[in-house]
Amino acid sequence: MKKLFFILFFLILSNFTPLNALDVKEVNYYKDKKAWLVNDGNLPIVAIKFAFKAGSGIDPKGKKGTANLSASLLDEGAGNYSAKEFKKILADNSITLNFNVSHDNFYIDLYTLKENLDLSFQLLDLALTKPLFKLDEINRIKSNIKLILEQSYKDPDEIGSRLFREILFEGHPYQYDILGLSEDVDQINKEDLENFLQNNLRTDNLYVAASGDISKVELKKYLNKYLKKFDKKNTKKSYIPVHKKEIQPKIFLHQKDLRQSNILFAGEGISREDPYFYSAYIMNYILGGGGFISKLTTEIREKRGLVYSVYSYLYRYDKYNFFSGGAQTSNENVDKVIKIIKEELIKIKKEGVTKKELKNAKNYLINSYVLRLDSNKKVASILLNTQLDGLNIDFFEKRNDYINSVSVEDIKKVANRILDENKIFFLIVGNPSNLKNINKI
Repeated sequence: MKKLFFILFFLILSNFTPLNALDVKEVNYYKDKKAWLVNDGNLPIVAIKFAFKAGSGIDPKGKKGTANLSASLLDEGAGNYSAKEFKKILADNSITLNFNVSHDNFYIDLYTLKENLDLSFQLLDLALTKPLFKLDEINRIKSNIKLILEQSYKDPDEIGSRLFREILFEGHPYQYDILGLSEDVDQINKEDLENFLQNNLRTDNLYVAASGDISKVELKKYLNKYLKKFDKKNTKKSYIPVHKKEIQPKIFLHQKDLRQSNILFAGEGISREDPYFYSAYIMNYILGGGGFISKLTTEIREKRGLVYSVYSYLYRYDKYNFFSGGAQTSNENVDKVIKIIKEELIKIKKEGVTKKELKNAKNYLINSYVLRLDSNKKVASILLNTQLDGLNIDFFEKRNDYINSVSVEDIKKVANRILDENKIFFLIVGNPSNLKNINKI
């Protein structure tokens, strides 16, 4: 069975384009804006991803949820088409057009047959420039959002996420849910939605990536035709402030009568531009990002059977980077799990990692990346995210070299920078039995 798996794995890999052979082209369009393109004519399908630097982080005060509500309503009728008519045209022509936001970005996903590219861009243009924003649709979407927010206050995972953001980002726009606040959502009107689009969907905020059966000439033509109208010279550009709060090494408890406790932790992270980023990237994989083979899982779950799951990751916002992780355990074992997590952080700082651990991590991080290139949608997403990370187009040629250049000594150096047990907070949602020196929230 194992042999069959490896044969199938090899056959799958053989059909993928190696990362360093990914032929990414720059497409210059309106006023020297640059889109990235991988031309792939194997199938008559095109995936285009757009991102405006206009996420929930710039929601106006008292109107938290504006960005998300705007995105949620863009396929609810536009131009002369009602919501039902607009969605029927999309469905009848096999066009996918999605709008969503993060804290930093306003995303648009376009996926279509090549023959329907013209229609796809026409519909996208209508959605962005002539949305109906009808009162009944606004109220319906508002009700859905408020229901989700209401339910989130009952779900332990959502409670943990909300409190985690409030601790980590206190006083900063990132502390709020992308959906906003229920009381704020009630206050958002049609004019707010129109102003958000008018002021923030602009070419100087825009990133574009495409993959599929579309040439440089074709992509340039569509971008010039439909996106030049988003050159907003006379509108005020919104910015998210840098988050500078220093993390305090505290244990926070939200007491809730649960059969098990959720543990979240966070410390200072590392920027994408930092020369030691890939050292941190590999270190995190070995520590807690590698699933069942990570140090945290091996030590806490496999050896001691104390957790259902445990993990760590590096997270990046535009204005803040942090190292984080979490675990689920029984209420009586919370103190033990926190103690061992701290011990493992100290251990990797003092002892580093072995050459074998480093080699295995490199092999996985290089080989698994290729599996993320199995569709035009995924390729376009990777192209877009690479741009948003501020990387150059030659990243795809150099990524494996960056990973392979990391040494055991580099891992130890970056661990001592990031894994400071005196600059990490823990949040517990549950009913732990043995915790001391806690801050109840």
